[in-house]
Amino acid sequence: MKTALLLSPSKIFGAFFTAPFAAQTDGTIAIYRSIFCGSMPQEILLFLIPRIMRILLVFHCMFFLILTAQGQKHDYVWLLGQNSQTNLIYSGTVVDFNTTPPDIYYEFRSMFFSQANASMCDTAGNLLFYTNGIYVANALNEPMENGMGLSPGTHSQQNQNYGYILTQGAMILPTPESGGLYHLFHMDRELNSQQTSTESRNFYFTLIDMDMNNYLGGVVLKNQKIIEGLFDIGRITASKHANGRDWWLLTRKYDTNEYYRILFDIEGLVVQGVQAVGSPIPSNTIGQSVFSPGGTKYACVHVYGLANPIYISIYDFDRCNGTLSNPIQFTYTDTASCAGVAISPNNRFLYVSSYRYVYQYDLHAEDIEASRIIVAVWDGFGNPFSTTFYLMQLAPDGKIYINSNNGVRYLHVINQPDSLGLACDVCQHCVELPSINALSLPNFPNYRLHHLEGSPCDTLRQPPVAEWVHEPLGLEVAFQEAAYHDIRTWHWSFGDGATDTVPNPVHSYAAEGMYNVCLTVSNPRGADTLCRELQVLVSSTGEPTGGGLRLELFPNPAPPDVPATLFAEGLPAAEVAGTVRDALGRIVRRFSAPVVNGRLRQELDMRGLPAGVYFVALVSEKGVALGSGKLVLRPR
Repeated sequence: MKTALLLSPSKIFGAFFTAPFAAQTDGTIAIYRSIFCGSMPQEILLFLIPRIMRILLVFHCMFFLILTAQGQKHDYVWLLGQNSQTNLIYSGTVVDFNTTPPDIYYEFRSMFFSQANASMCDTAGNLLFYTNGIYVANALNEPMENGMGLSPGTHSQQNQNYGYILTQGAMILPTPESGGLYHLFHMDRELNSQQTSTESRNFYFTLIDMDMNNYLGGVVLKNQKIIEGLFDIGRITASKHANGRDWWLLTRKYDTNEYYRILFDIEGLVVQGVQAVGSPIPSNTIGQSVFSPGGTKYACVHVYGLANPIYISIYDFDRCNGTLSNPIQFTYTDTASCAGVAISPNNRFLYVSSYRYVYQYDLHAEDIEASRIIVAVWDGFGNPFSTTFYLMQLAPDGKIYINSNNGVRYLHVINQPDSLGLACDVCQHCVELPSINALSLPNFPNYRLHHLEGSPCDTLRQPPVAEWVHEPLGLEVAFQEAAYHDIRTWHWSFGDGATDTVPNPVHSYAAEGMYNVCLTVSNPRGADTLCRELQVLVSSTGEPTGGGLRLELFPNPAPPDVPATLFAEGLPAAEVAGTVRDALGRIVRRFSAPVVNGRLRQELDMRGLPAGVYFVALVSEKGVALGSGKLVLRPR
């Protein structure tokens, strides 16, 4: 059964209720400010705005699908510069892409940016928090609660006042379907045992909850190890999964051609395996890695000392399974001591900023290596240090910005990166900054990349499938939805004329009898309805359990990398189905298991799930709830 499109307010406007002023349009913010600013204190504004948004919900629904295509402004505020509180030249710089051209101004703040640089805005482009790899600061430029002490080690201790010196050493991603949660990914950098070079030994995540501290946020998990080993230093980057919601991250084993494939979805972080592809590349190099804006290419540059060739590697990337293929690898030689890479918005041109040169490669050419064009040669400008080319970053305005490997007050910009050859218009030191920026450029993925149309992995765009279970408690019955495929709305009909629209209602019947209970679920692709006959008895306690059900989960709390065990006895069925739900009620695991002599023993694989509280429930073949238990999963 199909119905008209109905979108759940909690799904649509989750961001509205998790951060102040997180409106989906600048116009909405302007309305709130014009009504209240100057006449009410800030704390009252923060209290009232979410409630006003609920009133205006019907008007926003009309524009939701358009706004989500344009409203992912997570990368609209760039932070650069240093930490002087009195000297403008050594203060911080803000580059704000919420205006055209971007608004560039100085601010006095405590954080000094070196190479590790990541920030996060809400979907409307309002700054939420940022990091230099040493600590996390909130939008008031204050250390976030529990935000000190990232990537512990010698390097962090030595650079407390200057920021972590690691190219692409940090990146922030919104936690899928979680409202105000964000994952900060970061790496360490330490000397090897011979004290001759540096290596990354730990790939971490830190979890930030923006609902804390009156929406200024707080760190709830810190320095949680995703994997540990020896990695190519830094180079943290990510691309959207083909479903348009989840993320892929890649990191390479030290001095090899082997890449860890990490999937970041609603179940957490799962290492999907290690892939060997192409030829090995030296580590302990200077350079950058990037996904194309469309997510179908992965490219990197490695500068391995002045006397050695510079390595370029280009791969096809599969957004479904996170694998690399068709490696194109070559080297070139020039005077570069550092380099960066970026790919044009149209996904055609690869740019390499190679110290004194900017090269353009045509990714559509039959011979990519031979397609190289020199589109810029450093013009010798310095004030006081040289403005040679270093890292690159594609910006929300469609231009590519280039920093320098010295402390200078300028950025370079490629104004027309979709154009071939000199028409791309590399403008040297054309972006003047109010303060000195030394080596730093923020590290962002393409937050605005959507699902891959026609892909078999575009599963979130499938029509929904309705499913539900119930637990009878006399005339009162507890219902629980078990539908899947991106459910946005729920509509219950209890067979007695009453209805409800919450996912898991409790309904009281007036009398015993048989009732036709229906659940209709919908998402933007359609709707589905499941109806069952339900017998309501005053004496009903569900199916008989032969003396009562006993359910145990152990160990509890459970370690993150060891399966937990579910044991139950007193079960009436020959086989039961089970679900594991997180604290928000989302199903993160499903399983079925045979029952022998009324007993069940089942291992629960909780690997990849974030630390927290989970609820395990068993249901019979008829959908009757048999029992449930709580399992606490420890942090890594």
